[in-house]
Amino acid sequence: MKLHDLLALSNKLFERQAPFKTLCQTLAEHFYPSRADFTINRAIGDELADNLLDSYPILMRQDLGDGFAAMLRDGAEWFEIDVLDEADYAGKEWLQTRTTKLQRMFQDPNTGFTRATKQGDHDYATFGNTVLSVEPNRLRNGLLIRNWHLRDCAWEDDESGQVGQMHRKWMPTLFDLKQTFGEDALHSTHREKCYREPMTKANIRHIVMPSEMYGKSEWERYGFVSIFVDMANEHIIQEQGINYRYYVVPRFQTIAGSPYAFSPATIAALPNARALQAMTFTLMEAAERYARPPIVATEKVVRSDIDLGPDGITWVDKAYDERLGAALQPMTQDRGGYPIGKDFREGVVEVLSSCFYLNRLSLPDVSREMTAYEVRERMKQFRRENLPLFAPVERDYNGQLCEAAFSLSFNMGLMGSPYDVPSSLKGQETKFKFTSPLSAADEEKKIQQFQQNSEMLALAVQADPAVANDYDVREAFRDAVEATGSPQTWLRDMKEVVQLDEVQATAEMAQLAIEGEAAAA
Repeated sequence: MKLHDLLALSNKLFERQAPFKTLCQTLAEHFYPSRADFTINRAIGDELADNLLDSYPILMRQDLGDGFAAMLRDGAEWFEIDVLDEADYAGKEWLQTRTTKLQRMFQDPNTGFTRATKQGDHDYATFGNTVLSVEPNRLRNGLLIRNWHLRDCAWEDDESGQVGQMHRKWMPTLFDLKQTFGEDALHSTHREKCYREPMTKANIRHIVMPSEMYGKSEWERYGFVSIFVDMANEHIIQEQGINYRYYVVPRFQTIAGSPYAFSPATIAALPNARALQAMTFTLMEAAERYARPPIVATEKVVRSDIDLGPDGITWVDKAYDERLGAALQPMTQDRGGYPIGKDFREGVVEVLSSCFYLNRLSLPDVSREMTAYEVRERMKQFRRENLPLFAPVERDYNGQLCEAAFSLSFNMGLMGSPYDVPSSLKGQETKFKFTSPLSAADEEKKIQQFQQNSEMLALAVQADPAVANDYDVREAFRDAVEATGSPQTWLRDMKEVVQLDEVQATAEMAQLAIEGEAAAA
């Protein structure tokens, strides 16, 4: 594909993105004012929420955005790497150590994971989309994860419904551009300005697309091609093949035929948010009329402006006869509508809370004395109510991000040598298991089942000792220990266990032989 055709394709995608930006601008003005720069330019220091009278919709969006991290990425050990088929002991140990490595990468401030996902969560809650890049850092000794403004990103789906190509506008300084790509990669006009005007912005377009679509033979062995283009000079700064998805685009709720998703929370809440602002204005205006009612003044009697301030003086003609009525008197207001409006506003606030799932985010109250059965049933109900919201986020958001980070770090050698991968894992597809209040119940269920089975087995063995042969205690115990999330090293390899069993059996047979000889003597 020639550069001219590539840029024409990119510009066409941004033209198709324009209606989506208009919707995002409207949503941002009501729920995310600090992000309301999709169709207008904001200056540093602008008052961001000057069009709003009530902050409740903003606070609810904050609660939902913060809730994603609190529910699904709490602490460091919120995920673990697994494979589709069963792994042996060496495979499980390798997976656990690589899980720890990836967790530490995410915790490293230089990776930018916390900052990027914090920004991404609120984009996801408000607009239903977020764009994150997972790339090597400048020194190529770690990962760099960044969040990008949806305004600057346009994408298209492939035949499988996944994001197939991404086009991003970028305005770095010439200094940053030189630090990233080197001076030799820049156009001559930019090389001249690097030292004289290093803070000058450059108009850059980054494009990631399938190498098959790009059509250049030298990149066919790669899955994707990454191209950085200097738009002002139509100059390719960098062109390289990559075997990982550079961008991760979690999408909240998609509709057929559109690559852009939407947030069911803000779409449902937008009419009520508008109504809330209008009702707040009306109630504030009514309250002000009660506190400072309009004044009726008698014509040609009041000699000065009416002063309603503290210690104010209003002059009245001394010749006026008060028996004809007060020269100044307030207009009494009927307050009957105020409580009705206030009650109606509280109803709108309740609907908004439901739109943002705030009535479901809190864990059930199990503080009072409850049986284990009651606690389990409460947690089951909590799962049923929240799975439609959080299960897609786990798979589409956390899952994509973890897979991209693991794939890139493995290819960079950050996960150790590929020759160290145990044979039981070779050729297997990795998957991620997530730990959250929603999934914790499944693991706790194994522990509870083992405890219950152990109690039943103890009772059954008292009646018939042969029943012990019906239950594989060792297998059940090992599954229960793994369900607790304990380190794999706490369990011995089954090969070692078998050897210990043989040693123990030999020692017992020798002891029995000694006791037999002693009894015969």
